[in-house]
Amino acid sequence: MALPRSSSLISHGMRLIAQAEGRHLASLSPPTTASLTTLTRISSTPSSARSFNTSASLLKKRKIAPASNSPSHSHSPSSSTPPSSPKADKSSNNNSPQPNPEDPLDFSSVLAAYATIDAHFKAQLQAVLHGGRFNPDVLGALPVTVKSPDDPEHHAKATFPLRELAQIVPRSGRIISLLVNEREYIKPIMSAVQASKDFNQQPQRSEDNELELLLRVEMERKEDLVRRVKEACQAWRERVRQARTKHEKALKEWKKNGTVLPDVVRKADKELQKVQDKKMKEIDGEEAQVIKQLDRR
Repeated sequence: MALPRSSSLISHGMRLIAQAEGRHLASLSPPTTASLTTLTRISSTPSSARSFNTSASLLKKRKIAPASNSPSHSHSPSSSTPPSSPKADKSSNNNSPQPNPEDPLDFSSVLAAYATIDAHFKAQLQAVLHGGRFNPDVLGALPVTVKSPDDPEHHAKATFPLRELAQIVPRSGRIISLLVNEREYIKPIMSAVQASKDFNQQPQRSEDNELELLLRVEMERKEDLVRRVKEACQAWRERVRQARTKHEKALKEWKKNGTVLPDVVRKADKELQKVQDKKMKEIDGEEAQVIKQLDRR
């Protein structure tokens, strides 16, 4: 009675084992056509990411800093004028005291103009005493016209002092070296030096440095130095007269429109003449002193 029951249990167990083995073999069977198609689509999809071993190296371009004294793109030609030049004197007068009709005897505007003029011409006289026209300060103030850095197409022109385009280095053997900041400044500098009446020579190219120009310092005779001193002092006197004339025009205008009485204008003219005479004596003294120093050499 027990044998048939045990046989049925064994048969049922064998069927379960067979079904389990069938499912296991099905999982190990080769992939179907549908699965292969899916894998092919996945593998053929392009990837937007670049692998590290095939990416091209991206190098940042190195920027070379310009020389410290080179003109910048924001540099305007008007700001390149040396402080001691007449153009700078005129621009500085905008902030100087102006003639005041309420006080016609106030000559502060004239005295302020005299102070600026004095500084300019005293610097010229000192340059004659110390190095003459080849003094680095005098040479550095030489105006040079180059292509404007603000114009990308380089059609416009701009003027800068030589000191902003090149370094001025005195060498031995009466040689001055001009170390030009940029190659494009070489020809304009050569033209400016050659066209200048103070230098009137063509700078020579250095064999060792393509950005170096050489100037030969020419000895000046005493007579030439004295002549330059006299010319500078004469120009000094003329500038003083111009400052006085400007104030005289203001006095005449006040007299014409009735702002100031004629008697007050005449008194102001006399006092203004005294101020000018005093300044002329100072210029005479400066001229005599510089010439005396030249005689001692």
